[in-house]
Amino acid sequence: MQARIPIAVAAASAALAVAPAAAGAAVTHTVQPGETLSGIAAANGLTTDALAAWNGVASDHLVIAGASLSVPTPEEAGLGTTATGTAATGAATTAPGTAPAPWLGSIPSPWGDLYLDAGAAAAWSSMRQASLATYGVDLYPAGPLSAYRTSGQQGEMYELYLSGAGAPANPPGYSSHELGVSVDLATPAMRDIVDQIGWQYGWGKFEAPEEWWHVSWGGG
Repeated sequence: MQARIPIAVAAASAALAVAPAAAGAAVTHTVQPGETLSGIAAANGLTTDALAAWNGVASDHLVIAGASLSVPTPEEAGLGTTATGTAATGAATTAPGTAPAPWLGSIPSPWGDLYLDAGAAAAWSSMRQASLATYGVDLYPAGPLSAYRTSGQQGEMYELYLSGAGAPANPPGYSSHELGVSVDLATPAMRDIVDQIGWQYGWGKFEAPEEWWHVSWGGG
């Protein structure tokens, strides 16, 4: 868990690697070293029991790095909302395709549009296009809560962490996700590309050194 930093320079919480798929459909997740079933569930707005049942395993199942899990949407899992009651998309209580705040811009993801600060979103889109053109690799957040989060969503992730059911997360008011300037990447390959070209777009590794997936926009 990264150190608590005031919101203006805040850190973020955990992510997971998910292969791209059509919005609204289950995706295949390759387990990364150190991940747990509960952490994967929490990052995708699911309960541990729901994710376990979807994959036909026990809720205390020990996942092995390199193994594959099917990760459904909360709707597919019969939840409709996240494990703690917030809408599973980054937009929370807003209508689909509507930014949850006027200062946000959208970025594409396997779960539909997610959101970032408008400047961060524009820079992300330019970096993504460069990645596709140069490397043939798409860049996208690891889950529906891996870009902008409301303070309520951050609080719910923090409560999951405190309960032992979720991955490390800072309390609300201490996460750069709430500012819309951080993304938790889906794969290490994406992080490698951000390391190579992100500086041209203001994106890079500025905080949370223990979390390979977490990158932030420094402006510019």
